[in-house]
Amino acid sequence: MKKVFTRLNPFGRLIIPLFLLFLIIAIGVTGYYFLEGIPLLDSFYMVVITLSTVGFREVRELGTAGKVLTIGMIIMGVGTVAYTVGQLIEIVVEGQIIGYRRRRRMESNIKELKNHFIICGFGRVGHEVAENLRAHKIKFVVIDMKPDTATELNELGEPYIIGDASSDEALEAAGVKTARGLVAANDSDVANVFVTLTARVLNPKLYIVARSSCLESEKKLKKAGANRVISPYYIAGQRMATMVLKPVTVDFIDTVMKGEKLEHNIEEIKIDKNSKIAGKTIGEAEIRSKTGATVLAVKRFNGSFELHPAAKTRIEAGDTLVVVGAAAELHELETMME
Repeated sequence: MKKVFTRLNPFGRLIIPLFLLFLIIAIGVTGYYFLEGIPLLDSFYMVVITLSTVGFREVRELGTAGKVLTIGMIIMGVGTVAYTVGQLIEIVVEGQIIGYRRRRRMESNIKELKNHFIICGFGRVGHEVAENLRAHKIKFVVIDMKPDTATELNELGEPYIIGDASSDEALEAAGVKTARGLVAANDSDVANVFVTLTARVLNPKLYIVARSSCLESEKKLKKAGANRVISPYYIAGQRMATMVLKPVTVDFIDTVMKGEKLEHNIEEIKIDKNSKIAGKTIGEAEIRSKTGATVLAVKRFNGSFELHPAAKTRIEAGDTLVVVGAAAELHELETMME
């Protein structure tokens, strides 16, 4: 797999022409000084008027060697000057300087991110993931190979890396070591395996969700280190079957999750040892009466689920509450546990 990671300085294209120009100037000054015995300042003056083609007189009559040197400088130097100036004008006109400054500022912002998500692959699945994270105001960085991605995300003001997500350089530039999770959403299962494997090596604690097209790839992705593997085709089939068999149920879930008039979200809230409700029952914590949010399930620290928890269900440190409620209710619940 080809490794690509772009981080280009627009002034890099000027290095070669500027070097050639400097070399020509150095040769000209040295030549006039030694061949014609002209002082250094006057030699530099001769080089400048020759390359700029302003048509001023020479500081003195030149000999055969000086004339040959001048002819060579005109042939080589004038073209080099014109090319260098043309490149500089092109950089300014195309706005590459502004783009480069914006890129450097974006890279600086990415370095400051913590507990963010990385989306590898910005196709249809990647777009949906980004839209949902943006709706929940969660920071993320996109890594994609397509140059068009830069144009799209620049307009949205979202950070991105144009490169191969399976390379160490691209993942580290996206802040993989401080990220909370990663979504491997490339169209290619092979690419997702490489991304998952590389990311797992760079950050063993990273939560990775990977896209898979077939059962065989799902097994490989899990071996590579993915915490969860999702098949869009499998999910789409389940969704369509459910809509046919239980249309009202699907409508209800859609209304609860994202209704036209009210926004409700299902959130996970981790209970740490310092939480005010750790050790209390749901009834004692008065979650529903104080916040309006409803506890749908409790995931115990050992991985088991307790569905339909009652008021007497005790909440322990290390548990995770699955709750549903409006944004304000969920915020109130989070505040209550601090």
